[in-house]
Amino acid sequence: MRATIRTKMIGSTMLVVTISLLLSGYITYAYMSKILGEQAVKDNMTKLAQTSSSLTRMQDRLVKTAETIIADPEINARLVPRAGSTLEQNYFNKVAVMKQLQRFVALDSSLLNIMIVRPDQEVFSNNSGYEDYYAEYLKEAWFSPFLNGTNRTRFSDIHHFSYTSGAREVISYVTPYRNWEDKSSPGVYVLVIEMKKDEIDKVFADSSKDFERIILRSGDGQILYDTKRATASAQTAAGAGGFIPIRYGAMSEGWSQEAFISKQKLQDSIRPILFFYLLIVVGSLLFILLIVPTLIFNFTKPITVLTRAMRKVSSGELHTNVLIRSGDEMEVLGEGFNRMVNELDTWMKSSLREQEIKRNMQINLLLSEINPHFIYNTLNTVIYLSHAGRSKDTITITKALIDILQDTIKTGEEAFFSTLEGEMNLIAKYVHIQQYRYPGRFQVEWDIPEHLRSCVVLRLMIQPLVENALFHGIFNMEEEGLIRISATVQGEALHVTVEDNGVGLDSGIADKDMLKRNPAHSGQTKGIGFANIRERIAFHYGGQYGIDLASRPNAGTSVTIRIPYAAGEPGDLKRITGL
Repeated sequence: MRATIRTKMIGSTMLVVTISLLLSGYITYAYMSKILGEQAVKDNMTKLAQTSSSLTRMQDRLVKTAETIIADPEINARLVPRAGSTLEQNYFNKVAVMKQLQRFVALDSSLLNIMIVRPDQEVFSNNSGYEDYYAEYLKEAWFSPFLNGTNRTRFSDIHHFSYTSGAREVISYVTPYRNWEDKSSPGVYVLVIEMKKDEIDKVFADSSKDFERIILRSGDGQILYDTKRATASAQTAAGAGGFIPIRYGAMSEGWSQEAFISKQKLQDSIRPILFFYLLIVVGSLLFILLIVPTLIFNFTKPITVLTRAMRKVSSGELHTNVLIRSGDEMEVLGEGFNRMVNELDTWMKSSLREQEIKRNMQINLLLSEINPHFIYNTLNTVIYLSHAGRSKDTITITKALIDILQDTIKTGEEAFFSTLEGEMNLIAKYVHIQQYRYPGRFQVEWDIPEHLRSCVVLRLMIQPLVENALFHGIFNMEEEGLIRISATVQGEALHVTVEDNGVGLDSGIADKDMLKRNPAHSGQTKGIGFANIRERIAFHYGGQYGIDLASRPNAGTSVTIRIPYAAGEPGDLKRITGL
């Protein structure tokens, strides 16, 4: 359902005023909250900086440890695979690397495990007997970004490492490097240092009591530490409405801290102001609901009157007028609408009269074209019989001609339409006339079912086709000819076919040329019937119906008329043609 202009105006006014009041209250409330929040941020940003300093020192220790291992020539030399090395030599090399890595773990209590992955996926670690575990461990999701090169930081997400005392949560520092001791392999070595997550817990143990929540994020945005991990989803749902978020990002590897300060105490101090503004908003809205609809109703009443009048005009009521006495532009618009409707009514009546006259003239011209053509050929036969002294035959033919003319001079709808049975009677009289002049030259067969004989068709639709079949098909050959007239229903269309076994069309004549008028050969009768029928079919039924012509030289011609199937009397065709 479409909204009226009155509803739109009321809604727009209410929306603008409501937004304005809410916006002004929100600005004031936000401004006061901002002042208190800025002060809280300043006090707590210093505490975050101290925590960040501790975390940065932890990162620096890991980086320095990694640099020391990568630069150690003894470790790198033992990592290089040697051609022809025995299993015993490889084992002693692995043990030597393990002891060197154990030294680094012993010097830093925050480290849990160190391993080096050779290009051939051989793993060297400070722990022995973990080879099978490492093979699966390095396939876990935390290591995938480092394998495919999509990592944006050298630190991994928090994940579990299965140690002798059980699974421990760790953060891995992963860095690929080139072993300069390995001259034969262009592959990349990967150093992985596992740091205990407990070390981060110690850093945040003291500072966490100053904040409602602290989150440590890695360079790619993953959460490395959360002081309230169990209730994280609930606090996230509360959002900025319950906390003031602050962020400190001046850390190595893109690490950052996010801290949340409770707004509860801040809101307690400004809550009376918020209630006061809410009271103003509610009072203003009630006032608008009482005053604005009445004013808008008076403004939009002329528009509503014009809209209803236009709907009546669009439904065909061209005698509609409106009365608007507003004294403004709407009154001028109403007067113009009345003039427009009156002029439209006059024009429509005149146009309908002209269309009806033009339609009747076109139909009468098409029918008048058929009648002289048929009479011309019939009178030629009468003249021939008179010269031959066959007076009785002349009387018979003349009587048949009179019957045909009486049938063709009907008026009204019956001048345009007939039934198949009526057309059959007309053709029977026409054939009777032609058989006097050309005895034994042709026969006519009918194949029209009884239930189709009441179908409504165009008057003089079949006779011109029979005439063309005689004079341009059968009479041009020596043997006796045959004309077959049939009717069938295909879908919603009636197909009436007239076919003969005459000489057919010349090979140089296209079928479409027979269905067109040819002004250059207006003195000939050949083709007149085809074009006339085609034009009348298009006039009454539209372009989807028409005539189909098929012919071969010396094999006859077949002409099929396609019109809508309508069983009944001629008057029933009003529902099809709109006459």
